[in-house]
Amino acid sequence: MSKLIATNLLLLFVCHLHLIVISHAFSDLEVLMFLKASLIGPGGAGLDDWDDSKTGGDGGGSLHCSFSGVTCDDNSRVTSLNITSVPLFGTIAPEIGLLDKLVNLSLVADNLTGPIPPEMSKLTSLRIVYLSHNDFKGVLNGELVMKMAELEVFDCYDNSLTGLLPTEFVKLPKLRTLNLGGNFFYGSIPEEYAEFQTLEILLLFGNGLSGRIPPGLGRLRNLQNLSLGYYNKYDGGIPPEFGSLSNLRHLDLGGCNLTGEIPATLGKLKQMDTLFLQENNLTGLLPVEFSGCICLMSFDVSLNNLTGEIPMEYSALKNLTLLNLFHNRFHGPVPSYVGDLPNLEVLQIWENEFTFELPENLGSNGRLKQLDISSNHITGMIPRDLCKGGKLEMLILMKNFLLGPIPEKLGECKSLIEFRAMRNFLNGTIPAGMFNLPSLDMIELTDNYLTGDLPQEIGNVKLGSLILSNNRITGNIPPAIGNLKELQTLSLDMNQLVGGMPEEISNLKKLSVLNLEGNGLTGEIPVFLSQCSKLTNLDLSRNNLHGVIPRELTTLQVLNALNLSRNQLTGEIPGELGLMNGLTSLDLSYNDFTGVRPTDGLLKFFPNRSFEGNPNLCPPHARICASASNSGHGSRSGLMTTTSKIVIALVALLTVLLIFACVWMKIRLRNFEKSRAWKLTPFQKLEFNTEDVLECLKEENIIGKGGAGIVYRGSMPAGVEVAIKRLIGHSAGQRDHGFTAEIQTLGKIRHRHIVRLLGYLCNKDTNLLLYEYMSNGSLGEILHGNKGAHLQWESRYRIAVEAAKGLCYLHHDCSPSIIHRDVKSNNILLDSDYEAHVADFGLAKFFHNNGASECMSSIAGSYGYIAPEYAYTLKIDQKSDVYSFGVVLLELITGRKPVGEFGEGVDIVMWVRNTMSELSKPSDAASVLAILDSRLTQYPLASAVNLFKIAMMCVEDESSARPTMRAVVHMLTSSPLQIAGAGAGAAEVQPNLL
Repeated sequence: MSKLIATNLLLLFVCHLHLIVISHAFSDLEVLMFLKASLIGPGGAGLDDWDDSKTGGDGGGSLHCSFSGVTCDDNSRVTSLNITSVPLFGTIAPEIGLLDKLVNLSLVADNLTGPIPPEMSKLTSLRIVYLSHNDFKGVLNGELVMKMAELEVFDCYDNSLTGLLPTEFVKLPKLRTLNLGGNFFYGSIPEEYAEFQTLEILLLFGNGLSGRIPPGLGRLRNLQNLSLGYYNKYDGGIPPEFGSLSNLRHLDLGGCNLTGEIPATLGKLKQMDTLFLQENNLTGLLPVEFSGCICLMSFDVSLNNLTGEIPMEYSALKNLTLLNLFHNRFHGPVPSYVGDLPNLEVLQIWENEFTFELPENLGSNGRLKQLDISSNHITGMIPRDLCKGGKLEMLILMKNFLLGPIPEKLGECKSLIEFRAMRNFLNGTIPAGMFNLPSLDMIELTDNYLTGDLPQEIGNVKLGSLILSNNRITGNIPPAIGNLKELQTLSLDMNQLVGGMPEEISNLKKLSVLNLEGNGLTGEIPVFLSQCSKLTNLDLSRNNLHGVIPRELTTLQVLNALNLSRNQLTGEIPGELGLMNGLTSLDLSYNDFTGVRPTDGLLKFFPNRSFEGNPNLCPPHARICASASNSGHGSRSGLMTTTSKIVIALVALLTVLLIFACVWMKIRLRNFEKSRAWKLTPFQKLEFNTEDVLECLKEENIIGKGGAGIVYRGSMPAGVEVAIKRLIGHSAGQRDHGFTAEIQTLGKIRHRHIVRLLGYLCNKDTNLLLYEYMSNGSLGEILHGNKGAHLQWESRYRIAVEAAKGLCYLHHDCSPSIIHRDVKSNNILLDSDYEAHVADFGLAKFFHNNGASECMSSIAGSYGYIAPEYAYTLKIDQKSDVYSFGVVLLELITGRKPVGEFGEGVDIVMWVRNTMSELSKPSDAASVLAILDSRLTQYPLASAVNLFKIAMMCVEDESSARPTMRAVVHMLTSSPLQIAGAGAGAAEVQPNLL
């Protein structure tokens, strides 16, 4: 018996000892050390104070409770783990499931990746989970939360989670906030989500959801914040049942393909303060019933197809701060009550058909910050109290029928940053105070009837653009103009200014554009203009200037355009003008220049019209120039005797007969040599000459061949590497092969992501374009060659952004805009840092009418990149380039060529669409994974899906459905996961996209 007791006691002791060991092995301190080892991944850092070296072997006691981000209870058990904005780059270890007292788990913006470990399901005490702004991947399994009966907040916004939306959340009795936005969930919103009992916030925006929005969500009576838009594409419209959400305050359904009319039942939402319905396909009228939403503060229905007038009943919306109605088809007047809204801060109604006058008391509430009414038919006068409260920042009134003077009170608006009122019928003088406003960056008042003198006192230190073209402004240019130290654009053309240019203009060191065309300016061209070293455009044409062209102007090495036409300038034209490397446009016509027209450098290539209207200017190489002679030749002829004349005539005749054959041979030889002579035209300072270039035209230097010629690599003596593109010339009977287009286009372009033309050489037979050398060749060569595996995702995405910026510049920042017409991966060149540059403008087309397409005589471009409307109708616009760019994006995603890999008659766009249609569970994420380049070893799925969505938008068959390049750049540089800043504060109202 005693032996049995002893045995039992021994067993109890062993079990007790085992429990102690187990307890020690999984203490909260050691669990945290497991977590630290897992959370800090390759390249990660942080949690430096998580150090167990001071434990002394006793398990650490409460040492871990002093770790950053760690909170413990009275028993030193971890109850809260809050690590935010630490560059960890690791994963969550399974051991996290051992922190069974954890109540708050917040791992926000820590660059964490991998799956959310299923062991978290053991954390049954959790009330708050924030995992937002990371890169967690995989399917979110609903079983993870099944046992979390205390859970109140679950926020995994801005990750890479995928799959169907879990329905298990519905069974959590205390759940108040569910934020699954900014991921890649697909499928429909589950009907079960209508069964939430306590839910107050439901955020599902920024996914790939589809189907119809469940009407049953209207039964969530506790719901206060509902956001379902942005990148989701639903069928149908807004469920009228949402009118039953009596506690709803924030409803955001922007940008999710909604159709139909806005339900009048939403007018029942008495607590709603925010309604965002912008960027959909909504039609019909604004519901009168919205007047019942008396708490409404932000109302945005922009970018739809709504019609009708602003209901008079909306006068009851006294809390409105933001009213966005732009880009619809609204008409009628802006109701007078809009001026009475006491809290209105933002009113944007541009691109509609509004008429009549603005409310006279608009802005009198003292809170107005932004007003944009551009592109309507509004008349009347500018309300005088727009800046009554001193908060107005943006005032855009352009393209209307506004009358009368600019209110003097605007000259006292110190908060004003931007004032644009071009193309109206404004008259009177510009308020003098406007030139002294401390924050004003832009004044644009072109095409009005403004009069009076410019003020003599100017003190604005931030003004960057002063554009007053085509008005009736008189007087002198005030010397105080030199106080505008930040001024970059000064356009006073087509006014009635007189006198000379004040010397203080030389103080404008940042001035890029100076346009004084069409005034009555007198005096000589000031030498001090040469001190404005950043001038790119100088236009002094159509004035009464006299004297000579100062040679100091030729030191303006970045000057692109110089127009001195229609003045009274005299003297000889300085040959140094031809040595200005950047000069691409020159007009000296209709003056009184004398002497021989110089042909130095670039001057030989400017057309005759640049010099016409100068009767005393002799043509180049003239042997006799009357204006250059000091005396006539007639007197000397009169002294010749008749005998001398006869002798000279006989000698001349004999000479001609004796050497006729030799002369004939020399003429032929001279013509032949002339036809072979090379002329070098630089666009910037070059450290090499013609011989250096010609020496590189060897077979072993060929780096590429195309339809228009051959490209050589040239190593210049000073170590400079250049690319030499050899084109066939445009002599008689031969085609231009893009030379003229490429020169005329590239000569006017200055952009970081467009290939830089250094200069060109030409003779009768051949043209050579000299480019900066791109050591990594073209995107197409690398992507589809052996080095494609080295081009990983980060580089590919960056190349997409840079190429998009280059095309955006051509479409939206050049005047007239330029269509490339041959956008392809082989025309995107990469420098030594793999920075992208758009190249090859041989097919470029100037596009003068931004509102219509242009018809070509034949198809130009490359197979696989040509937009459908171009191929079928020969009509092009900027959207044709957008389609081609979309193909390039698909190349970056798939690593495949646009044609030749998918069977006969199938290109990459058709292949991607076919692949998507064959997916059993279609979603954006699934589509990307099905086509993604297998050579990509690491890639953020969120980024890949974003690029894929943009690519598919670009290759829409309908031209009108494609985005502009400006929109493409915006989408590429603005992550879809940044459309609302949920973060850890998920309970906060999501901001409006626009």
